[in-house]
Amino acid sequence: MSSYLEYLIYCIPIPFIVLAYRYRLRCKRLQSTGKIPDIIDARQRQTLFSLLAILSALIIIITQLQFFSDSI
Repeated sequence: MSSYLEYLIYCIPIPFIVLAYRYRLRCKRLQSTGKIPDIIDARQRQTLFSLLAILSALIIIITQLQFFSDSI
């Protein structure tokens, strides 16, 4: 049972990466339109989701390293 839970935990950063990619594409699409508030919003959301993906991956790595160091 714990292996299923571990696999689910490892999948947490993936939706954040997908959302960051979507907003990156949206930002590129809006570049030539002149809709400055929408461009700023897309860049902020891209940054937010990229940061959330990195932080969640780091938290997973740190907790796994801490778990393995306790078991040795």
